[in-house]
Amino acid sequence: MSPTHYRLSTRLARHLRSTGCRLPEHALAEQVLATQGLPKGSWASDLLKSLLDGRFERIETEVGLWEWKYDFPARDEAVVVLDLETTGLSPDNNEIIELAMIRLENGSRTTFERLVNPGTPIPAFISRLTGIRNQDVREAADIYTVLSEALPLLDNATLIIQNAGFDLGFLQPRLKRLGYRLDNPVVDTIHWARKALPGLSKRGLDALAWAFDLGPIAGRHRAMGDVETTLQVAREMYYMLTAGRPTPTSQLAFRAR
Repeated sequence: MSPTHYRLSTRLARHLRSTGCRLPEHALAEQVLATQGLPKGSWASDLLKSLLDGRFERIETEVGLWEWKYDFPARDEAVVVLDLETTGLSPDNNEIIELAMIRLENGSRTTFERLVNPGTPIPAFISRLTGIRNQDVREAADIYTVLSEALPLLDNATLIIQNAGFDLGFLQPRLKRLGYRLDNPVVDTIHWARKALPGLSKRGLDALAWAFDLGPIAGRHRAMGDVETTLQVAREMYYMLTAGRPTPTSQLAFRAR
């Protein structure tokens, strides 16, 4: 499938969510695909069938969504979506300036968002990218204080991270200094995208947001804005990958080292 196909598939899913019930294939094709300027009739119905990925449940000639049958995450598991902003790309030479997390568990949602004082000036290009300035972090806590506060949210959770290797490269040595071994199962949404969206040539957060028709990312390059977007794309891909077979998120993860 092309990126445009993924966008059309997501619009089908969004329409079903808005109706809250299964729809006949021909009605879904006409209500959604025709509004995209595509012709009605059998051609639209054939295109519809090619767009029905793992998110969709088909019962005879009707189409629904698997998310109506099982939850992401499952009620008996916890997931934490996590993102960092940093002063640069090197875990050895640069520092964390912002940490954000959302923990989902038993239908509840807990958020954590902190600026971090890096103990060093923030480069001008990072301030332009993130909007985080030296004066914003001057009174903030250091990373070890922030991580100590965040640790309880990581307990027994599967982590979901966009480009996980980058964030883990910063987190693991700093957590180790606190005496904490980060061995949580980890989902990298880039890895999920390779399986769920093989037609994408780019799998960065902007590319995934475009493929899932999310529109402009609010708070892009701020930790919580990127966490919210990562959560949205992870949810779509979870149902694409499980395709009606409820699976703990931890079983779709690799383990941090």
